[in-house]
Amino acid sequence: MGKRRLRKYVIPSLIGTIGLSTCVGATMYLKSTKPVDSGYRYTISPKKEEIKPVINEVEERKPIKPFLEDTVGKNIDYYSNKDDQETQKNSLVYYDKTYAQNTGILYSADEMFDVVSVFDGIIKKVSEDNILGKYVEIEHENGYKTTYYSLSETSVTEGSQVQKGDVIGISGTNKLDGIKQNNLLFETYHDGYLMDPEEFYNVDFSSSN
Repeated sequence: MGKRRLRKYVIPSLIGTIGLSTCVGATMYLKSTKPVDSGYRYTISPKKEEIKPVINEVEERKPIKPFLEDTVGKNIDYYSNKDDQETQKNSLVYYDKTYAQNTGILYSADEMFDVVSVFDGIIKKVSEDNILGKYVEIEHENGYKTTYYSLSETSVTEGSQVQKGDVIGISGTNKLDGIKQNNLLFETYHDGYLMDPEEFYNVDFSSSN
């Protein structure tokens, strides 16, 4: 018997059938196979103009204390009617057999120390008091004024401008009883009225009126 020959139309049919079966099989395999988690996650970065700064651009402008040395301490506190009786008792100064309310904070140290301006301002007065010794008066913005008593020396002149931290004098003595030789009586005012220096230290001149 001779060899059978495939008819011409059978070969294209077989190729088409094999191709279709391959595509269907690949599709079914992909559907049945779970995608592999690569572990990467993609996030959308914010646009440059959407990024907001977290730092406040307005710098606080607060006073400093009228000295720089750590050896200076508080001797007698400011007398306040809001304080309890014991605190008020410890806030009295004594001179010539008379007790009086302390009008500022009396700072003292075992050694002499520089006295500095607590904030920018203009020197309004350089003078001397019979009891409290030499003093410097500085006028600041927004109705604030500071006075520095009991100086042994002053290094500024009336009408001159000073910056926060500038040395205006050196600690000294006064005639109050029971205090050390190196002192500074520091007073603060607002609109002509005495105020507690501890409250003054918290004034923010960038927002005060």
